[in-house]
Amino acid sequence: MGKINVMAQLTQEELQQVRELQSKYNQTLFEIGVAEAQRLALLEQVEKLENNKKVLLGDLATIEQKENELTKSLQEKYGTGSINPETGEITPIQ
Repeated sequence: MGKINVMAQLTQEELQQVRELQSKYNQTLFEIGVAEAQRLALLEQVEKLENNKKVLLGDLATIEQKENELTKSLQEKYGTGSINPETGEITPIQ
């Protein structure tokens, strides 16, 4: 006579433990994906900020150059002095 194969059955408690672990595993994988997506978004923001900073530093250099040119031109015309930007009055430096 041959042996009859009987499938084993988990207890309800064991089955609940298996389901809980699967659920925690899936939730953790999901949260890892969310964290990675947030990390990538932040990296993009940092890159954009770095690019903006480079543009602004270039603008600042241009402004400083124009300021130096204007200062030189005004000094040639009016001499060395302090300019009141509100009134346009020049106070000579003695």
